[in-house]
Amino acid sequence: MIIIPREKPAVQDLNSYYLKIDKLLEHYQGALGTGGVYFKSPISEGVVFFDEDNLLNGYYKDKKEEFKGGAALRKINETASKNNYSVTVYYILPERVYYWANLSNAEQLYSDLSSEFTDLEGLIKKMENEKVTGYIDVKLNQNSGGGLLFIYNGEVIGGASAQGVDALDRSVEYRDDLIKRSREVGGIFNVKKIQLSKITTLSKTSAPKASKPVLKPSKPIPPKSKVRSQKNQQRVLNMLQDLLALLEKVVRSNKRIKHDFETLLNKQFVDKVDQYDFLDPFIAEFRYSNGKVTFNGKAGQKELVASIVECVRDMTADLGMTAVFRKYLTTWKKNYTDEIIDFNIKI
Repeated sequence: MIIIPREKPAVQDLNSYYLKIDKLLEHYQGALGTGGVYFKSPISEGVVFFDEDNLLNGYYKDKKEEFKGGAALRKINETASKNNYSVTVYYILPERVYYWANLSNAEQLYSDLSSEFTDLEGLIKKMENEKVTGYIDVKLNQNSGGGLLFIYNGEVIGGASAQGVDALDRSVEYRDDLIKRSREVGGIFNVKKIQLSKITTLSKTSAPKASKPVLKPSKPIPPKSKVRSQKNQQRVLNMLQDLLALLEKVVRSNKRIKHDFETLLNKQFVDKVDQYDFLDPFIAEFRYSNGKVTFNGKAGQKELVASIVECVRDMTADLGMTAVFRKYLTTWKKNYTDEIIDFNIKI
């Protein structure tokens, strides 16, 4: 994926046939300090990011192959004279160049989040609260396209089409339109995270300057430990309590259902005892009664949440009311967006 801020190029429409790439990079390291050089031909494209003292990263792709890092730089050098690249040089703010340079190295944080269970606006707020640096890849249903939202330390700093071919759009309107369309037609969200504290640089192709340390962003974001293990226990229980209370409301409102709600729920618990022994009604480590949840077992949060969600899914399916129940979940999903994402809850 080649994404680069393309506002106000420092120079454009150079032809790589007449250029020595290493000398070009060295020149603009001195002239601009931080930036990126974008190479575009009818059959391939590439980019090299730099700061004053280092080549930070490279990316190359054509119809058959793609390369990152030093391999990308070598490929650009090898093809510069025969591909006749149109070369454009962009200045990038020093505090942001490391973000763009490492976009291709982003690691998966959340995968295949469905809009059926995750609201895009809520997902963005979660990224803001957790000060995540990375991006959200939005793929909309019904052949409606999608887009990318770029996030730096929790702040949305721009967006682009899913193909990354358009100019970076920094407007709030772009983000709001993507949120609106995701609610209208639905879609899938993938979140990737950039570890700025782990950035590396490439070897230079030109003579080295005086040795200087690699300039990294001030206050690099430390890796977070797993969110699931840090969730407040009471909040997790509240989430499950509210979910079961909603289900009880829907079941009690259906006159065709003659059995008591707690009886139906305990039947689901019994069916799951072989997998989740803490659901055994006779042991009662987990209990829902009179709208309240209590839990005094030792099961982890991930296992506890998975067990109750499975029971809710099975119960609504057995009663033929899955679609009806989902209509009641809007407020619940907004209240517990973080937990739904972290525990990958799907109902």
